[in-house]
Amino acid sequence: MKIDFSEKLDKTSSNGAFAEMFGLNSESKKEGSTELDIDLLVPFKGHPFRLYVGEKLSRMVESIKENGVMTPIVVRKKEDGTNEILAGHNRVNASKLAGLTKIPAQIKENISNAQAKIIVIDSNFLQRSVDEMLPSELAKSIQMQLEACKEAKQKQEYINAIESDSNEDGSKNEGVLTQVVSVNRSSQKVGSNNKMSRENVRRYIRLNYLNEGLLNMVDEGSIKLVPAVSLSYITTDEQNILLSILSNNDYKIDMKRADKLKERSGKLSEDDILAISSGEFFEKKKSVKVTAVTVKPKLISKFFNAYTTQTEITSTIEIALEEYFERRRQSIVDTEKENIDEEVNSDEQN
Repeated sequence: MKIDFSEKLDKTSSNGAFAEMFGLNSESKKEGSTELDIDLLVPFKGHPFRLYVGEKLSRMVESIKENGVMTPIVVRKKEDGTNEILAGHNRVNASKLAGLTKIPAQIKENISNAQAKIIVIDSNFLQRSVDEMLPSELAKSIQMQLEACKEAKQKQEYINAIESDSNEDGSKNEGVLTQVVSVNRSSQKVGSNNKMSRENVRRYIRLNYLNEGLLNMVDEGSIKLVPAVSLSYITTDEQNILLSILSNNDYKIDMKRADKLKERSGKLSEDDILAISSGEFFEKKKSVKVTAVTVKPKLISKFFNAYTTQTEITSTIEIALEEYFERRRQSIVDTEKENIDEEVNSDEQN
C-alpha cells in the first residue's frame, strides 16, 4: 500500500491512503452530515498546515458566499462539548469570514488520537501536492504520520527506517524523534512508499529540529533545504544566537557555512557564529613574512667576547634595537615640531 507524497498526486490510487492504513473511513467515503455551530469548532492541536491567505482565501470566501460549503468538514466531539476539526480548517476559516454561523460536518465517533492524526494528514495530502506545501508543513506532517504509526503500533518497519535515516549521522540534540535501529534498515522502501527519495525523507524529518524562526526562513527561501539540515544539528542556544544574527544582518547561510556551524556545534561562541555566518571565518589572513637575518661572526666578536652566551647576545641586541628605534621615533617627532614652529614664525612675520 503506497502513501503517495508525489507532486502529481493520483487521487484514484491514493485516496484515503492514511485512513486505509488504519482501516478507517476516510473523508471521501459517503457519510451523513449535520449542521454544527462554527463557534463550537476548535482546530486540531498541532495542525501542521497553514491556513490559506491572500487570493486563495478570497476565492474560497467568495465561493462559500455564493454556493455555501459544498463538502462537509470532518470533526470529532470533545468532552468539553466542542468539536475538534480533523478536516476542513480552511473551510471553517473562510466560512467565518463569509459570515456563516453554521457549517455542514461529519462527526467521527470513538476514534483514537492516532486515527485523528491520520485523517488530518490524509485530507490535506488529497487536496494539495508536495510542491504546494511549505517545507515546514511537509516536515511536520511526516512527523505527525510517524507519531500516528507509533500510537497505533503499526508499520514499525516504516517507522524504524525513517527514524534511523533521520539520525544516521549522530545528532547530539534532543529532538522530536527517538532513534530506532531497524534490522533491515529499509530506508529505501520508505522513500518508495512516499514517492520521495530516502534522502529527502531524512531531510524533511530533520527540519523538525530547527527553532521556529529558522524554520520560517526555510519556508521563505532565505535558507535552502540542504543547509537547513546541517543547521538542525547545532544546539538550541546556538540556533537562537544564529537567528538573532541573521535577523539583524543580510547574511546568507550556504552549505559551507552551515556545515562549519554543524562541525563546531557545542563549542560555538557568539563571536564564532557571527564570524562563520558573515563569512569572515573563511577569509584567508595574510601572514607577515619575517626575513631571516644572519649576523656575521666578525660583527659579533666586535661587541662581545668569547664567553658571552647566546641568550646575553640576543638580549643585548634586542635592547639596542629598542633604543635605536625609540631615538629614531623621537627624532621624527622633533623634526615635525621644528617644521611647525618655523611655519608659525613665518606666518607671524608676514
